Amino acid sequence: MNKYVKKALCVLLTGTFAFSAASCSADKVSEGDIKSLFKDTSKISFSYNYTELKDSKKNKTKSWRQGMVSGNGLQGFITSGSPYSDTFIFQNMHFIMPNENQRTCPQTYDELETVKQSIVKGKDITDNASYDDVYRYHPGGQLRLDFDKKSSKKYVRYTDYETSQVGVDFTDKNGTWKRTSFTSMADDVVITKLNKSSSGSKLNLTLSFDDLSTLANFGDSDEANMKYKKLTDDNANFLALVSHYPDYEKSELKNGGYATVTYVITSGGSKEKVSIDKKTDETQFSGENAGIKISNADSVYLLTVSDRTYDMGKIDDFEKQNDFKLVDDCIAKLESVAEKYVGNNNFDYDKALNNHLKIYQPQFDSVTLSLGDDSFDSNETLLKAQKGKKKINSALAQRTYYAGRYAYLCCSGYSTSRLYGMWTGEFNTGWGSKYTMDANVNLQTSSMNTSNMSRSPIGYTYFILRQLPDWEENAYATHGFKDAIQAPVNTDGDKAVITETCYPYPFRYWNAGTSWMINPLYETLLSYGNINIPLSDEFDLEKLKSVLSVTEKDLTESQIKEIKKRGYLRLEEDILYPLLVKSANYWSQLMSPEYYTAKDGSIHYEKGKTSLNDGETYCILPSYSPENNPSNYNSPSDANCAIDISACRDNLNMLIKVMGDVDKSADTFKWQELEKNLPPYLYDETGALKEWATTSFDENNEHRHLSHLYGVWPLFETQGNEKLSKACEQAIANRQSENEASHALVHRSLIASRLKDSDSLTDALVKLMNHKIRYDSLMTNHDYDQGSCYCTDFAIGYLGIINEALVYSHNDDIEFLPALPNSGFENGTLKGIKTRNRATVTELKWADAGKTISATVTSDIDQKLNIKAGGKSQTVEFKAGESKTFKF
Repeated sequence: MNKYVKKALCVLLTGTFAFSAASCSADKVSEGDIKSLFKDTSKISFSYNYTELKDSKKNKTKSWRQGMVSGNGLQGFITSGSPYSDTFIFQNMHFIMPNENQRTCPQTYDELETVKQSIVKGKDITDNASYDDVYRYHPGGQLRLDFDKKSSKKYVRYTDYETSQVGVDFTDKNGTWKRTSFTSMADDVVITKLNKSSSGSKLNLTLSFDDLSTLANFGDSDEANMKYKKLTDDNANFLALVSHYPDYEKSELKNGGYATVTYVITSGGSKEKVSIDKKTDETQFSGENAGIKISNADSVYLLTVSDRTYDMGKIDDFEKQNDFKLVDDCIAKLESVAEKYVGNNNFDYDKALNNHLKIYQPQFDSVTLSLGDDSFDSNETLLKAQKGKKKINSALAQRTYYAGRYAYLCCSGYSTSRLYGMWTGEFNTGWGSKYTMDANVNLQTSSMNTSNMSRSPIGYTYFILRQLPDWEENAYATHGFKDAIQAPVNTDGDKAVITETCYPYPFRYWNAGTSWMINPLYETLLSYGNINIPLSDEFDLEKLKSVLSVTEKDLTESQIKEIKKRGYLRLEEDILYPLLVKSANYWSQLMSPEYYTAKDGSIHYEKGKTSLNDGETYCILPSYSPENNPSNYNSPSDANCAIDISACRDNLNMLIKVMGDVDKSADTFKWQELEKNLPPYLYDETGALKEWATTSFDENNEHRHLSHLYGVWPLFETQGNEKLSKACEQAIANRQSENEASHALVHRSLIASRLKDSDSLTDALVKLMNHKIRYDSLMTNHDYDQGSCYCTDFAIGYLGIINEALVYSHNDDIEFLPALPNSGFENGTLKGIKTRNRATVTELKWADAGKTISATVTSDIDQKLNIKAGGKSQTVEFKAGESKTFKF
């Protein structure tokens, strides 16, 4: 049931609006009240509304999605902010629910030749492959803070982006109550503080974990086959929810489970273990249903951690168990954090927060954006003001930017953002909240390097390293390729084998994915230089001996020992070089002279052909352009997809550059020849870039994906190439189908920014801003009308759009305001953006829609840069650390 501030209640409970407005005017939250909640009033997010979650029956998916969020890349939470029955749904980025599907890549390389022949002959492809989903992301325990209900007023819930604290503030007859929470980057736990009221009224509440069956979608799928308990110690020091996963035979988690544990610290008053009435009937639950009652406390501090294990024992023994090593380990961690900050019988919340902020603030504050005066309107007020407008609201544009930086940083450090970011309050998440790497991950990492947050590329590197053994398995199983790697379209974070493949979605022939996943790491090299990637429990170095070797031989024990001794991997020589070699090996094995593209664009097969003739190029097949197929051919398994041509060329160019840095004597001839013999792009009768570079297949513009524009974004092929730029612009114009998915417009926006097309960008942004895509927390849905699942494509992808629109960088060029939106950004100041040529835009100021520009650039290295704006350019030499200011 939705709860609202007193003003809304007055409307409902009185006969006339005039009476409600008059009687409630004293209950309004003032601008001064709002200012008092925040450290920096330019970086704020707040709402006067909240949604209280039910504790006696299953909640709907929309109920939890309005909650405010927090995270440190591994731990996190969503909180409803209900004043008297608040809930915290805890998160762990690695929580995934097993299913019965296989966890190895099926060996189908013996089908490859048949598939190739079918494509060349234009025959439909018979494919009975089973599309086996990877595991779905799921929530941890849902903790409830239950107070005696009263009538509240001056209610506000908020996120202070500057301090990363999520809070609730309201007043009742006992005074003003405040509670705040954050997820510590220093201690890897969630910390919540509750204090007695402003008038001295003590804290009286009951803590308990809600029944899992009250969480949205529970029981609809595999979670119905797990078991769980709630634990509370006799001294009322901790509560735990511990669950055993289903014991599916093929699952690596068949003996595993997860737990959420909350450690309770009180100052004054008392706490005791109490029995809680069981409000639902669950076959999955066993044991006692207990909680902790706190009476007359001056303050309460809650420390929470969520974790999982692969070894909880057999599920048949679970109900008899009372002791769990996983829970004990979580308690030990929480006790160590408590001991670190407890002194004089009180928990030092401020010290814990400051230790966190030493890590968080330099990351978050490294880039700032100001588009005008601070706004003190609530999130829902700004969203309502934007709805239906043809111009972008500056205040909302700025707040959305900080919401995106906050969300992205919350998801960084250990991995990268999932489809849902790192948050869910539901089981059976939409599309499993997987990492989908043919669009969603790519859009959400579009600002990974320009946003100047070092946790983002490090977490992304861990995300890639965890997958690599499976990428090797994929290349062999699907194609029979050795010493090669192939990324899947989807991974659940644990396994990245290609099990999701079938006739309509032939992901086993997704060739471009590996290059696309490597490309952001190459841009990290361009932006930050050859950084060190610290060794971590997030990946197993021993399992990477083969894939991190640039030869067919594994890394030796002495090489592994040397890496462990120094404690880090070097980005360029230890990671990029071997990955680019393995990926290039995939491309080279995919193409042979037997399958070739003639000069006229037709594709052919000639058995035994050993070399290409003049005018001939390789034919790339099978080739897949997500998620489309030609209008004259039913199968999505095709040939010469434009995205494959772009990705292969980029892979080879990255490799040649890295080889030149790492091994000056390396022979690049093989790779140069492969690049020279790639099929050329083709253009249709409208002049648009063809999605399939062959005369065999016709365009199909009834689709939202823009995979064939890979050369525009994330690459730079259109820069300085007017013919290709116009062809890509025409391709966008031809493809009017946007579907209802937000990622289509996010992708269009990134492409428009890279094409330096302000009009197209503004059109896309206005549509994104106007639709009902955002919740009051400023997190976002997958669809325009909130008709689908939670999804942070727009929330986080917005950063990449704006960064690219305001500062373009590539090779030796830095250009200011290349695609300034036509509204909402008339005047502004941007500070701290990283460029892809080892420089930082220390400050960029513009006014009058970009007619006047002042910019300061600081270079990390000695170099010569071309500084551009408004059609003007100047070449300037920099010394390392030198800053220079430019005016246009």
